[in-house]
Amino acid sequence: MTEAQPSFPYPERAPVHLWVVGLVLVLWNGWGVAIAVASQSAWVPVIDTVTSAYFDAQPLWFVLLADLGPFAGLAGAVALLLQSRWALPLFVAQFAILTLANLYELAIGTSLLLSVPESRGMTGVLAILLLAQIAYVYGLKQRGRLT
Repeated sequence: MTEAQPSFPYPERAPVHLWVVGLVLVLWNGWGVAIAVASQSAWVPVIDTVTSAYFDAQPLWFVLLADLGPFAGLAGAVALLLQSRWALPLFVAQFAILTLANLYELAIGTSLLLSVPESRGMTGVLAILLLAQIAYVYGLKQRGRLT
């Protein structure tokens, strides 16, 4: 007697690297969410007056939009652990939000990229890491690992 097959896609056993990368991304993006929440609720330890004024001057719509980035990344990391096809669009959304937020601030002249040299390097590293997570998830999708 044969067993009935489930009518929904059932992911294969996840490779170890998926679990390692997925858990690292949950921690990484979870930290991003914690920073986003802390920076908007004054839980951040003492910061200099320039940075404090920068955060205080941001309009609410921009804060809400920019803070969606880390949440999209955390949701993407959870989707990756679940081997869901939603991981890729969530990580792409995270990168798009980071890019658009930085371009907007550069265009209006309020970006810390213009006044704080360290933020250029940090933003560059962040962009590279976000592109790496997109490339990793895209590779999994191409191999049929995401359902």
